[in-house]
Amino acid sequence: MLVIGGGQEDLDILSACGFEQIVLSNIDATGMDLDAENIALPDESYPVVFAHAVLHHCRSPHKAVGEMVRVSQKHVFFVEPNDSWSLRLLVRMGFSFQYELAAVADNGYTRAGMRNGPVPNFIYRWTGHEVEKCVSAYHPERQVCIRAHPYWDFYVNEEELLLRKESRVAGLAEKLGPRNLVTLLHFSQAFLNVLPPLRSQGNKFFCAISKRGLQPWIDMRDGKYQLKKKIDDSS
Repeated sequence: MLVIGGGQEDLDILSACGFEQIVLSNIDATGMDLDAENIALPDESYPVVFAHAVLHHCRSPHKAVGEMVRVSQKHVFFVEPNDSWSLRLLVRMGFSFQYELAAVADNGYTRAGMRNGPVPNFIYRWTGHEVEKCVSAYHPERQVCIRAHPYWDFYVNEEELLLRKESRVAGLAEKLGPRNLVTLLHFSQAFLNVLPPLRSQGNKFFCAISKRGLQPWIDMRDGKYQLKKKIDDSS
């Protein structure tokens, strides 16, 4: 498995899931230096390609998804923010945010933004239909199967809640107490994930992309994809 934008947390989680051959990469990494938007690898280099909370740091998240599909042999998995009316409402009410200001501030105002730079990145949120359009545009010759799973996951601790001063979350944590708010969020998460209509409005988005064969109208000739030529039976 190739991990785009990988770190120790990805290694720990994937190892716990049973993956044994894991290659971590990151932009400007001391190890394998790979740019998600222009992955310097041949087509179908790895059986599986994975990215966790990386795509919204790209200048073009769509290009990064297309590149991940290109270098994978079989599957692509990624976890990103989900796009739903409930998240748009939370942003409008000030309980969520459009740009990751705090991430850059917490890293000395020098990184953790767009392309891991000092400019806070826009948080691009996904839907299954958005992924389908993206992959179809980047790889029109290929059939793919896309499975999208939105869900709620309040993966925060007490300290992180208090640091979210760019939203109203920090103020709410101060009023209720950060420990109480974490408990409330975990209780809400368990309840909201039970019913599919509520789960579909979640803040997180897991997507699995499986590569299939070529489109029925595509041929491979001389190492290039081409539209199939019609056969004239009378000739």
